[in-house]
Amino acid sequence: MQIQLCLSQTPNTQPFLFQTTGIRVYTFEEVLYHVFHHWQESVDEFLCDKMLAWVTGLGHSYVATRMRELRGTAQFTDKIMGFLRLADYFNAEEIESLRPALEKWEQRFEWEQLKERADFFAQKNEPEKAVELYRRALEYEENAAVLNNLGVQLMMLHDTREALNALTRALSIAPHNFDILLHYIEAAILNASFDRASRAIEKAQQINPSHADVVFLIGFMAFKQKDYATALMYFEKASEADRSVTFYAFKIADIYLNTRRFEKALEALQKTTTRDAAYYAKEAEIYTAWGDVPQAIKSMTLACAKEPNAINYARQAALYRKDYDIARAEIAISRAMKLSPENNIVQLENARIKKGLGKTKEYQEGLNTILADFREKYRDGCINVR
Repeated sequence: MQIQLCLSQTPNTQPFLFQTTGIRVYTFEEVLYHVFHHWQESVDEFLCDKMLAWVTGLGHSYVATRMRELRGTAQFTDKIMGFLRLADYFNAEEIESLRPALEKWEQRFEWEQLKERADFFAQKNEPEKAVELYRRALEYEENAAVLNNLGVQLMMLHDTREALNALTRALSIAPHNFDILLHYIEAAILNASFDRASRAIEKAQQINPSHADVVFLIGFMAFKQKDYATALMYFEKASEADRSVTFYAFKIADIYLNTRRFEKALEALQKTTTRDAAYYAKEAEIYTAWGDVPQAIKSMTLACAKEPNAINYARQAALYRKDYDIARAEIAISRAMKLSPENNIVQLENARIKKGLGKTKEYQEGLNTILADFREKYRDGCINVR
């Protein structure tokens, strides 16, 4: 057996954080492993200035110099494979095994590559990063699928005006695409463009009048216009048409929550057949509004078990904090911070828990970090402030 020595022979306490995957690495070998297994997600980071500075800080100035040289490599395949050869971690056969996938990806249009990366962030529920990549993709081609996805992510960021603009453009390119039409209606309703939404709903009814989403959107427009009786009627029709869609039940529950009929909200939610993480998170929301925090914690714990992501752990931490169980709140928020330390929701709850622990300085530092991040996003135009 041949022993391979690491490039670094001394411990390192300063990790490099890959923003795309949220993975921290402490050695150059871990960087190579990350790039090998997550090369699509590493495109913008494996030769970035921060990476070069971190590698130099490890004492690998020669490797950093080689990395700078690789920046000038024209072909993406050669760039990745050259990077993976900078240390004796993967053998030649392992590196060559990537070539078919790398070359296939490189041959695709630039907008497709950007869309694929944006879709990755959309699936991770990171709309700000997805929006940036979708917009870059549109610089190469005015594509209906990209515009549709951009519109959906902008709605998640509550930028309803830009979402409606994107979906209007998408619909002009693909006027017969039913999914785009539904997203357009949703954006029009959220933007309070009710006349446009009504005309689009009529068009959707002509295509598929019994579709549950069409029924739901009629109710959603009534809901936004504060006609709760009509909204409830259509939400219930949509839910009866498809019990597997928890979102319909969520909106029924919201109507009851608005009128503080908590038992009815819970009954409406429990009629759905799907018991996923979103279901238990909504159940926790109802119990919290009802004032039953211990039961809300139980529901949120089930949500975390179903989908152990940063947001769910942050919500669990918030409930523990409300229940004055700061020790468990700290455990939950540490899990959230480990998964997504850059997320503002996670950072805010972490700051609140620090305050609960009497760590005023760390609480203030946390708030300052969130504020600085907000200012940076505002300058970069990543969010729309009204």
